[in-house]
Amino acid sequence: MSNNSYKFSGKYIIKGDMRCITGLHIGGTDEGFDIGGMENPVIKDPITGYPYIPGSSLKGKIRSLLEWTTKRANNLTCTEYQIDEFETKRKALIDKISGENNPVKKNKLQEELDRMSPSIKPCDCGTCDVCIVFGCSAASAVKEPTRLTVRDSFPKKDTVERWEINFGEKIYTEIKTENTINRLTSEANPRPMERVTADSVFEVEMLFDIYKEEDEQKIKKVFEGMMLLEDSALGGSGSRGSGKVVFEKIKIYKREMAYYIQGKDETVVNQSGNETPRDIHINFNTIFPIKAQK
Repeated sequence: MSNNSYKFSGKYIIKGDMRCITGLHIGGTDEGFDIGGMENPVIKDPITGYPYIPGSSLKGKIRSLLEWTTKRANNLTCTEYQIDEFETKRKALIDKISGENNPVKKNKLQEELDRMSPSIKPCDCGTCDVCIVFGCSAASAVKEPTRLTVRDSFPKKDTVERWEINFGEKIYTEIKTENTINRLTSEANPRPMERVTADSVFEVEMLFDIYKEEDEQKIKKVFEGMMLLEDSALGGSGSRGSGKVVFEKIKIYKREMAYYIQGKDETVVNQSGNETPRDIHINFNTIFPIKAQK
């Protein structure tokens, strides 16, 4: 990767609260083999025992949602492109089977067709906004420095205090039991699952590095992804009621090079009233005005 076209000029620090509207399950290490262990525990900090949200879970979920909405150069979204690519390969194989007269070869090709199934992976084109903001695999031909870092999110102090008052010392979660029903006998098969309770609040922090002038406009993708997540679900059992979250009290801090080199203060770039992903997205051009070309 040539460094000539990249010039680090600073960071934007995005801080805010993420409130659980419903119970949240982000799986941790299975405790089922321990006496009294839980089969579907949430991930917890090994020191404090508090449940937390790994940055990889939050970043990965937002990225996967954006890949359904972000267009690549061919005007297909990241996900549509992979589905289109799969269908093209599938059609080529069907045509090959139709033109094959040798029965042995024809059977082998048919077996190959039967094994085909779409596998939608993270986009690694290296050029779309998702790849530039969230990064792409080392195998990608195009290399870009990853712009977005997402920290692990830990519960706020008042949330921990509320857990201890409501549940008792060292108890920070609820156990939700779901049932699968035998359609013939109506026999219930209970399945317990640990969840962070509704109304728990976690502190979120994201860092966005600026290497090019146009990078500031790409921050909009982060808030677009947060909006998509609010209308989706984080963690497991999302289709069964878990994982609804909202982002609140967002503050965006700008730290220029001088912050790190000369001790200059950071600045807050969004004012009161623009503290949710949707408000920031709607007023983005006011918060991040497009700079005149030099």
